Amino acid sequence: MRIAIQQPHFFPWLGYFDKMAKVDAFVLMDEVQLEKRSPMTRNRILARNGDIRYFTIAANQRGSREKPYREIPLSEDPKWKVSNCRQLQDYYQKAPCYREIMPLLEAFYRQEFQSLCDCTVKSIRLVKELLEIPTELPAQSRLDYDKSQRKSDLVLALCLAAGADTYLAGRGASMRYLEREKFAEKGVEIIFQDFQHPVYPQCNSTAFVPGISTLDMLFNCGVRESRRIFWETVKNGREFDGTEG
Repeated sequence: MRIAIQQPHFFPWLGYFDKMAKVDAFVLMDEVQLEKRSPMTRNRILARNGDIRYFTIAANQRGSREKPYREIPLSEDPKWKVSNCRQLQDYYQKAPCYREIMPLLEAFYRQEFQSLCDCTVKSIRLVKELLEIPTELPAQSRLDYDKSQRKSDLVLALCLAAGADTYLAGRGASMRYLEREKFAEKGVEIIFQDFQHPVYPQCNSTAFVPGISTLDMLFNCGVRESRRIFWETVKNGREFDGTEG
């Protein structure tokens, strides 16, 4: 079984879903500590003038260092939902597929979320369904593993708990900290994602801006075309073992 492991992100970028589509199971790390000012609470979109702006979940982060991500509550004030919707409406009302996508997001924000984690996971599942990604999304908290492990050893413990023989890692810090020998000893091969971002028309910028929320592609291309672009990118992508130059 091939797996990937990642913290839940709020309406993630395309590279997140590319990795998800290339594995059998995508473990969502809901027992880690919240990283402030990260995609665990916010993501980036394009304003009408082409500037990058954040749209953010209002969470009650008091005491967040002493509790796992899945236990962090949302703000009791629901105005952040209205603010998010108005921001998306303002930035993307001229987008070609605004009328197709905005009702889906309005329905998303009408939901009652039990926690910060519940909100981010539901945002992931919404896009996952639109792109028709069949990958399973097990939660870290549902796996039986040694909770004392950290960093590379934690990743390995989760791989073993999930029954993985291959771990798909992102290109970046994981290339430096993963202890490949330990994985090999346990029969787990490490491969790395090499994501090539697709280019599509953006109503808010003449020069393409990569790395922002997948919502940008959905607003600009619609569900059907976004799905085509996404799966073509997945098909043409590659992985490498980390020993290449």
